[in-house]
Amino acid sequence: MNKKVLILKRKVKYARLEVDLEGLRIIAPENFQISTDEIFQKHRKWIWQKIERLEEIKKISETLELYNHEDLKEMVNFFVEDIGKILKIKPERVVFRKMKVRWGSCHHEKKTIILNKSLKFLPKELIRYVVLHEMCHLIFRNHKNYFWLLIKKLDPNFKEKEKLLAGYRLKLNCYYDSIKHAKRQNNYW
Repeated sequence: MNKKVLILKRKVKYARLEVDLEGLRIIAPENFQISTDEIFQKHRKWIWQKIERLEEIKKISETLELYNHEDLKEMVNFFVEDIGKILKIKPERVVFRKMKVRWGSCHHEKKTIILNKSLKFLPKELIRYVVLHEMCHLIFRNHKNYFWLLIKKLDPNFKEKEKLLAGYRLKLNCYYDSIKHAKRQNNYW
């Protein structure tokens, strides 16, 4: 493996592995004896699957175009109305927030969907998919099989859209990192 392996000792109960484009992180309890070779051998298949998926997402992200929809709220409201007619349920509230990792979330009990403000950088069909995904959580709380069956029924190409969302997440993270870097450079001089 030509990736970096980082071992972090923390106050955690169990060891866990994290894989990103930089490499492998092993987060382990402070008193845990670690053999990186042993861990790598035991979890080799899983690690390689994660690396291959990340490389695929990286390639996807390099081909994506960023948009800038100024009318995000109106667009989302239109999608909520449209999808609401199909599902026969609508959220009581739609909230927009800056979110680092997720495109959206749903508060099932309060019938509220929370959407990432960065959706404005995505194409309309992906924004619609995120709204659909979160509205399906008004019916099914979690990502169990019946949730995905409903998603598939309403959007047969959902797996491709999930990959594109991962690609956009990576592209936007790079975009935001470059803005932070530029601001630091400007403050330095």
